[in-house]
Amino acid sequence: MENEFTNFDEIKTKIVNLSAVLSLPKGTEAFISDVHGNNDKYLNIIRSGAGNVSRKVEELFNGRLTLVNQKKLVCLIYYPEEVLQKSKQDVDPDEAEQWYMDTINRLIEVVRYVSNKYPRHIVDQALDSRFHDITKELVFEDFAAADKIAYYREMIKNLIDLNMSDIFIISMCHAVQKLAIERIHIIGDVYDRGSDPNLIIKHLSESWQNFDFEWGNHDILWMGSMAGSKLCMLNLIRISARYHNLALLKNAYDIDLTSMIKFATNRYVPLPNFEPKITSANVTDQERNIDNCVQQAATIMQFKLEGQAIKRRPEFDMDDRLLLDKLSLDKKKVTINGHDYQIENGCFQSVNPAKPYQITHSEQTVIIDLINQFTHSTKLNEHMWFMADNGSMYLKHNDNLLFHGCVPVDNDGNFLKWKIDGREYYGKNLLDYFEYILKDGMHHPTTGDCFNSDFIWFLWEGKNSPLFGKNKMATFERYFLKDEKLQQEEFNPFYKLCHNEWFADKLLKEFDINSRGHIVNGHTSISKDAPIMANKKIVLVNGLSDSIKDSDIGGYALLFDSYGMRLETLRPFINRQKVIEDMSDVVLDKQIVEHSSERKTVADTDYGQKIKRQIAKLSAQLE
Repeated sequence: MENEFTNFDEIKTKIVNLSAVLSLPKGTEAFISDVHGNNDKYLNIIRSGAGNVSRKVEELFNGRLTLVNQKKLVCLIYYPEEVLQKSKQDVDPDEAEQWYMDTINRLIEVVRYVSNKYPRHIVDQALDSRFHDITKELVFEDFAAADKIAYYREMIKNLIDLNMSDIFIISMCHAVQKLAIERIHIIGDVYDRGSDPNLIIKHLSESWQNFDFEWGNHDILWMGSMAGSKLCMLNLIRISARYHNLALLKNAYDIDLTSMIKFATNRYVPLPNFEPKITSANVTDQERNIDNCVQQAATIMQFKLEGQAIKRRPEFDMDDRLLLDKLSLDKKKVTINGHDYQIENGCFQSVNPAKPYQITHSEQTVIIDLINQFTHSTKLNEHMWFMADNGSMYLKHNDNLLFHGCVPVDNDGNFLKWKIDGREYYGKNLLDYFEYILKDGMHHPTTGDCFNSDFIWFLWEGKNSPLFGKNKMATFERYFLKDEKLQQEEFNPFYKLCHNEWFADKLLKEFDINSRGHIVNGHTSISKDAPIMANKKIVLVNGLSDSIKDSDIGGYALLFDSYGMRLETLRPFINRQKVIEDMSDVVLDKQIVEHSSERKTVADTDYGQKIKRQIAKLSAQLE
């Protein structure tokens, strides 16, 4: 009987704790997209809480610290290691101890302030375990209590005297970063042209506790390559060579490109239309030539295998992409829609006019070597399953719908229907179907041509693919033709219709979301589109992309906290050193999307619903 009573007490205590959590303010969610492998740019957003850290510092120290000192504190929180080194050089040695005292005290205040909305165990997870006892005293106890002022002062002084102050400051800054954002939503394209997508995955897996991915079409290339899609792999290699990023494959994923490099440099010569896009000055002519020739080799192999896939899958409706069989016999012209166009700097020497989509024996040898490496790369498998396990084609979260790309529709807003194996797919169930195919392909990787591989590649560039959202990917035209009209890629009508509230309501209904909800969309949209559309029901976030040219805007991120939603207009990111030198904040401007008259609590969230169900189950045990 005594044990039963003890269990009842434990159940009641759990109910009390869970009920208390429901009354806490809703945590802050950050929505970003199009990371594109740029780790420094990604970290600049994450460390700043997408602008939330500077807002908290302003709220806390307005009237107590000058704007300059607020900036210094914010910059320290973003980049503690670098700023500490710089501060040591700038601070007079006689004033160093006071600087440390002031800095630590301010950071303790910030940690307290940003942790107010969290239960104790969440804050504990964000704090460095090496300083658990110290932070427990400094952060959770009454720092202003008269009887303990000397005690707290002595504790901080000992941190300084024992040369522990630097590492303590760094740990507190990292805690602020984690507590400023409760959940990160990355709405597509962790991977693309950038050199460090592996570091982004590493940061999330080791340093963050609450996040999700909504896959983008560039992510599909990497996931598909791991699943054995040769077409995904060739596109991936071509893009990596185009942006001088082949070293990533070897350094991060232990993929040896020797066979491809030897083949490409023996068969092709550098051409101006395949000149790699390189920003660094420390690139040799040999490296440039390798990038150039590998691009050519991968492009031609890609076109050949694309032709085979398009012929295998008439349901893709991509016959307009069959262009190798439209080349003239001398391969200097191509016929498109009945018109002949001059080829600029062609590299079609391996294309057999009689069988233009046939892979040569030498090409086949290279492809087999590489695809076997991709499917067997331990680190690539680890990272791609991390993306798969923590991601999806779309996410319904806290009455918001998140996805990258589009939900394919016609000009009238009717969902485009796909008929596969006698069944029609459209809208929500089309995205569900593609997610099933992708994960099934990853669970059963094969390097042979198969249904899953073809459909995974289609997600990358297929006509009106939900993750691509255009009528074609004009790779051939952009490489070989000067006609700008032919190079144009038309967006699915989805993007124009996003300006209409009725269309937003239709999308929300299709995914069974309340009409008061929002759609948060990632991807490079139609240029100059307003980021807030459809009476504030659709929000475009593209905060890390380089798509906004000739502008002093670096994109957009979205924050959703207990007070509502606000869109952050971001500064262009040049590099980490520039941010530290200028002490520049990540945010240029803010725009309210939604403001709550009553502050939202955990009870209003999906997590709150989960807690309520847990409380109900516990309460039933007391009956």
